This record gives sequence, C-alpha cells and structure tokens, in this order.
Amino acid sequence: MSEHKYREAESRDYFYKIINSIPDPIFVKDREHRWVLLNEAHAQMFGIPTEEMLGKTDHDYFPKEQADVFWAKDEVVFEAGTENINEELWTDSKGIRHVIVTKKNLYTDDKGNKFIVGVIRDITDLKNTQEKLKEAKDIQSRFTAVVSHELRTPLAAIRTGVNIILDGLSGPINQEQRDFLEIVKNNIERLSRLINDVLDFQKLDSGKMHFDIKPNDINEVIGGVYKTMHHLVEKKKLKFVLELDKKIPQFSFDKDRFIQVVTNLVNNAIAFTDKGSITITSKLKENIVHVEVSDTGVGISEESLPKLFNPFEQAERSDSGKRQGTGLGLAICKEIILKHKGKVWAEPNITGGSIFHFTLPIKGEDE
Repeated sequence: MSEHKYREAESRDYFYKIINSIPDPIFVKDREHRWVLLNEAHAQMFGIPTEEMLGKTDHDYFPKEQADVFWAKDEVVFEAGTENINEELWTDSKGIRHVIVTKKNLYTDDKGNKFIVGVIRDITDLKNTQEKLKEAKDIQSRFTAVVSHELRTPLAAIRTGVNIILDGLSGPINQEQRDFLEIVKNNIERLSRLINDVLDFQKLDSGKMHFDIKPNDINEVIGGVYKTMHHLVEKKKLKFVLELDKKIPQFSFDKDRFIQVVTNLVNNAIAFTDKGSITITSKLKENIVHVEVSDTGVGISEESLPKLFNPFEQAERSDSGKRQGTGLGLAICKEIILKHKGKVWAEPNITGGSIFHFTLPIKGEDE
C-alpha cells in the first residue's frame, strides 16, 4: 500500500471513530435520498445494521405516508439549501413512541455533488419532563387560586368585625382594647396584601394576568400615588417630595399596574426610612421615561442588590437586619415593567438610603 493510500485509509478510520463516538444518530444522504453514511448510534436507534441501510431510502423502511414526508422535507433542503429542523413522532421496533428532533443541513462537495447531513436527537424524556412540569404548575396555580379565595372570605368577615368594634358600633371600648384591635387590623391588612401578592405573582408567572395597555399619563399615576400615600409618610414625620417632568407626553401602559408598581416602591421606602425624606421624580430623556423613588433610609446591603427583585427574596437593608414584606412585591414590579419592555434596578443613594429606578419606552419596539 502506498503512503498516500495508507494515510487516506488512516484518515477515514479516524473519521469513523469520531462520528461513532457521538451518541446522537448521524446520517448522510445523496441527491437520490440514499443513505451513504451512518454512525453506530443510528443503527442502535433503528435496530437495523448500517450495512443493510446503506444505499437505500426512507421508502425501504418506513410507511409510505411517513417516508413521503421525510422525502419532501429533504427536497426542501436540497433545493433551498437552508437548514431544516423538524420535531417528529417515531415508533420503534418495540412499538414505543418517541419524540425526535432531526436537524438537516446541505453539504456540497468540491465536485458539486449535494448531500444532506442530518443529526437526530431523541427528546422523549425531555418532552415527558416538560409535560410533568406543566401539569405540576397547573396544579400549583389552581391550588393557589383556591386557597387564596378561601382565605379571603373569612378575612373579609374578620375585617368587618374589627372595624365595627373600632367604630364603636357594638359599644364603647377602652384604649387598651383599641390598641390591641389596631394591631389586629394592621395584621389583617398585611395578610390581605400577602394574598394579593401571591395571586398577582401566580398570574404573572403563568402568563394569565391581563394588561389594559392604552394611552395614559404617567405623571397622573405618580401624582395619584403621592396623594394617597401622603398621610402614611407624614405619620412617620418624613418629608415627601414630588418632582415631575411636565414634558412627558401620554404613552401606552396599564395604568392600574403602574399604580401598583409606584405604590409598592413608596411602601418599601416608608418601611425602611425613619427620618429624612422620600422623593419621587419623573424625567424624560429622548423616548424614555425614567422614574425614581429615593429615600434617606438605612440603604440596601451589597449582598441584597443582586437578588433584590427575585421572588420570595425579602430585602435586607444595610445595618438594620430588617426584612419586611412577602418577598414578592419587587418581583411583581419587575415583571410588570418587563411586560412593558422597560427596565428596573436599585442602587445606594450617595446621600444615604436607596434609589429605585424604572424606565419605560414611550414607543414600543414594534411601533
């Protein structure tokens, strides 16, 4: 054997060792749709020796309807020269159905001969896992909705009863009783917020939350939250500052959802600020609206910043060790803002405290 032929044989042997080491079935078909190359994984998958399949076509092994489909898809690759990826059902020799993905590309050799190079991947286990996860998520969603509904009914009755007593409609109460009932009332409201957060997050997570996107005034939203929450800020003897850019035009967003976002950010600021001020600002820069809620509170620890908007992560503020809320409020804010193609982040305030930012495009990407 000449040295050239020896090297050629050695190179061919090396090539076959490589493709036979690949666990996914690989095949090559010529322009007449005949198999001209198959690896061992292909033979194992179909249970047919490679030597038997070489030189034959799909019509020699598959039902005509199925073989015709494979043939037509191969022709698309031959004619268009573009990659083709198909998800297909395949039944093996034992009668077990598999979900496979076949990826085909065109290869043209130096003589102009066209070949299809294909790789098959069995994704049956992946599909089964995805289906089980979907079923589990559906069960979780139904469970959350049912439990939340069942909690709301007695909670409403408890709230009504406490308010009747506090309003003196059931008779006079002393100051100590009033103080205890105020604690009960505050915890009822806290539990109510928790239930609402869980339901909102579940709807966002499952893609079932409805968004009423239409032209609105973001400054009107911020101003409304400012008026509503002014008494809570004053109760803590904090300064409440509003700085709105009047040049911001109306643009499309869900008004109620952004009332929820701004309210949540202001609530956060109130919870972690004992002295100083809370400021809400809006700014217009090109086609971007930038809203900030800043406070002079205890600030956010460096460890908390990366996970601040993650679900069920309660914000821990620097030097305070305090954790407040359900851990869902900021995650909900993030999802609402992302649904509007915006961005949200937080950073320490150089004068002390924290600044929460979110930006919204005035025009959507598709406009």
